[in-house]
Amino acid sequence: MFEVFLYLLENYTAISNCPDAPTLARRLANEGFDEFEVRSAVLWVEQLRRPLVITHLKDVSETSQRIYHDTERTQLGNDNIALLAQLEANRSITAVQREYIIERAMMLPHMIHRADVFKALLLTILWAHEHDIDDVLLHALIDEIGDETLH
Repeated sequence: MFEVFLYLLENYTAISNCPDAPTLARRLANEGFDEFEVRSAVLWVEQLRRPLVITHLKDVSETSQRIYHDTERTQLGNDNIALLAQLEANRSITAVQREYIIERAMMLPHMIHRADVFKALLLTILWAHEHDIDDVLLHALIDEIGDETLH
């Protein structure tokens, strides 16, 4: 699945440049991705196209600390929460982007404790929000992902 996300990032500068679901599915299949990966990726892209409205972050201070609910901790896992905190502390993401990442991750039907899966999801969420993914952020998210996750 990670390779599909990298394909999207490399071939479409923004989600608005990504084709409709049937065309995307056809292109991914033509690239050799298996059927499950194609369906999962197309579904994820379609979910990312639907906007989220988060209104409770109007006045976030730099000294604010995010407290995670037990269900968020269960869904995300402590290591992934620590990664979000690190990215925010390094100013790679904002507090608002962190909240979008959390909300999108909470929408998934399964827990995402694997770091490689979370990093791939995080990249696509930032891509969908047209966040500039510079080399530093990209390498911070993919350098630790081993070859075993690639298909």
